[in-house]
Amino acid sequence: MISIDNLNSPKRFKEKTSTLILQLLEEIRNKYHIEFNMEELGDLILSTCRSNDFYVVKTIGRKKFLDPEMLINWIEKKLIPNTLVINLDDPEVIKLLIFCLEITFRMFEGGTKATITQKGFRERRRTFETILVDQFIGKLGEIMIKKFLERLFPVNIELDWEISKEIEKYKNDIINAEKYVSIKTSPALSGIWAEADIGYDYGIMVKCSIPSGPILQFFIEVCGFSRLLDFAYERLTSYNDLFKFYLDNLKERIKSYKCGEIKTSLKGIICGYFKTSDYEPVEEGENLPYLGKVRERRYIVSIKDLKWTIDDGRDFLEDNKILKLKGGINMTNKVEEDKIKIILECAIYTPSARNG
Repeated sequence: MISIDNLNSPKRFKEKTSTLILQLLEEIRNKYHIEFNMEELGDLILSTCRSNDFYVVKTIGRKKFLDPEMLINWIEKKLIPNTLVINLDDPEVIKLLIFCLEITFRMFEGGTKATITQKGFRERRRTFETILVDQFIGKLGEIMIKKFLERLFPVNIELDWEISKEIEKYKNDIINAEKYVSIKTSPALSGIWAEADIGYDYGIMVKCSIPSGPILQFFIEVCGFSRLLDFAYERLTSYNDLFKFYLDNLKERIKSYKCGEIKTSLKGIICGYFKTSDYEPVEEGENLPYLGKVRERRYIVSIKDLKWTIDDGRDFLEDNKILKLKGGINMTNKVEEDKIKIILECAIYTPSARNG
């Protein structure tokens, strides 16, 4: 077991567990063909230790230790089956980009009552680029949930792509769900809390790993950025050596990207869901570990307490009348469901190196 004294410091935690993280990165790459980097997997493991999901942390006296075998158990049974990887050229992601551009333009034009000031810091006016990225990240989790559930079950998950002039108090993130569903996306992979506003019946938590500058990455890979550089090159380089130098550097940075060849992928980790009726809201001002002071009264649940298995997913879909029941018997093809279970069980079964 590995001693982990201070879970408040991501840097110290990753230094102490770096050898294990590197080993796990290679195993995940070879066995499951999923590419995490050191920061991503380190933050996800830190989150698991902070919440003690799968009881990966053992306390002996006053010291805490990470149990590698329990961590591998968490990776095989929860992380890998609940991780989704999609490319930037996926039609749903392209729809997301267009949606985010349109809603951000409307916000600045006054076509929607959504605010362009930062929530919690009303005096800070957000830039167009900041709002665009915030919108992209916020809705990306909804796409991940849609793809995840549609991959596992014969269902159609309908997302809300309409842009309303009014701010709806309870906007259902899955519009064909019978109950109010809130899907929260977090780019903070080390976080341990799932949230839902008062008035919702379900809260779903998705962590997303997104490249730095996702909108810029779009334009690099669909040739828009290279065209901008060519445009500037024509007008500046004949008389300005300094900007010729800058433009040459920028072209060098993106030379590995072929025009129209999409390389960048986005990862979504489906943490699970909770029913708000099972919990009491957390009051404003209360302090929570690794979160700090709660800014407004809402439901906040530890990720280790979320429902995340295939059976949990079926229960969610049935309760929301997305997966229909008839006489108490699921109308989905039972043979297909059994196939899904067998595939996932085979995918997640890997004997521990310790057991040979």
